[in-house]
Amino acid sequence: MSTTYIILLPFLLTCAIASAAECENATSLSLMIDSLLATYDRESPPDSKIVVNLTLHLRHANIRESESTVRILADLQMNWIDKRLSWNAGEWGCSTWLVSSERLWRPDVVLLNAAATTAGDYALRARVSNNGSVSWIKRLDISTPISMQLDNWPNDMQTCTFKFGSRMHNSDEMDFVIDKRIYSMFESGAWDVTDLSSAVQSQDRGEVEARVAMFQMSFRRRAPAHALAAGAVFAVVLLLLLSAAALPPATRPPLAAVSAFISILWQMSVSSRLGEAGSAPRVSRVQAAAAVCAAACCAAAALVCRVQRCRRAPPPPLRSLISNLSNTCDLTPLPEWSCEQSAWWGACGRVLDRALLLLLLLALLLLVLVYCF
Repeated sequence: MSTTYIILLPFLLTCAIASAAECENATSLSLMIDSLLATYDRESPPDSKIVVNLTLHLRHANIRESESTVRILADLQMNWIDKRLSWNAGEWGCSTWLVSSERLWRPDVVLLNAAATTAGDYALRARVSNNGSVSWIKRLDISTPISMQLDNWPNDMQTCTFKFGSRMHNSDEMDFVIDKRIYSMFESGAWDVTDLSSAVQSQDRGEVEARVAMFQMSFRRRAPAHALAAGAVFAVVLLLLLSAAALPPATRPPLAAVSAFISILWQMSVSSRLGEAGSAPRVSRVQAAAAVCAAACCAAAALVCRVQRCRRAPPPPLRSLISNLSNTCDLTPLPEWSCEQSAWWGACGRVLDRALLLLLLLALLLLVLVYCF
């Protein structure tokens, strides 16, 4: 490898010297550029229809959840052809030169759908080539609202679209071509940019149409701890409810109330971090439903206890139903009910308790399926 570098060293030095000497007479070239721009009209477009090539260099992107906004720092590179700026590279001794952008005609490409934008840096110079090609970079600091869709929180993905276009030129006067080589370089944070797509579309502006360049960004939340905590809390709530269902009705409410308290406490801690959103997280809806199931479990236990303590004579249809059910399942009343009427109501309470527990188990199974899928 070192032998290869030694052999190529003279060739590399020759190329470097030739490149440095290409524009060595900066003063003379600057005077020729000034004479070229003396008759240049920067208020007039270079052609009847301008084609602007756009490339978005993304430097930083992040979502502010408390404000429901997306902020990006990016460089929008624009390239176009202006034949009025062409020259003979052989005579001038240089093929490219940096010129103050304020001296040139620039496409009025602006962001059309952002709420707050800091753009510009007209102090940045444009690179002009001898064939009339102009390259200029516009720095962008953009903040725009986003409708947070938190259905899949904490594994949710958010999308945001930025539209660039000209307010003065229609589709017959200006068109856009997006360079597919979109560079992404962003800081590591709570969100990752997973995709950056682009497209050029037509926008209706009444009697005329205008071309619009769109860049769509997809963000993925990085929250493995939230996902683990949500799953652990949901598992604890389910375990407590199943344990409460295995207890007698009289001792069931405290354990069900604890499960409801844990679910509500978790939702309060999560909602304080989510901010405004266009949808509620599915896991939050499942936890709320689990809390409702826990409350229903307490109410069902109280109802069963009330039925078992009833002293009135049961109606004949109820006696017939209990008699038929006693042939297929064990409906032995609780030991404390010794009189005949209490025995009938005790058996009726057991039937009601088993029916309500079956509904509770079906509801919990449905919650598990909704949470997992």
